[in-house]
Amino acid sequence: MQFLVHSKTIAELEYDGETCLLQVLYKDGRVRSVPDVAPTLVMRILARVPVEKSPYLMQRAI
Repeated sequence: MQFLVHSKTIAELEYDGETCLLQVLYKDGRVRSVPDVAPTLVMRILARVPVEKSPYLMQRAI
């Protein structure tokens, strides 16, 4: 699942539910991978992004 994030440093989060791998794409082009991330943690991270700025959460809310 890909989530576009509108923050000062992070451009996108990509989460693979099968391997529980979270990849963070920064606006300056860097990519970081974080292994063993629970899906509930990803949802808590996304919940901190205002709903109107997250197309994925907006689609799910409607």
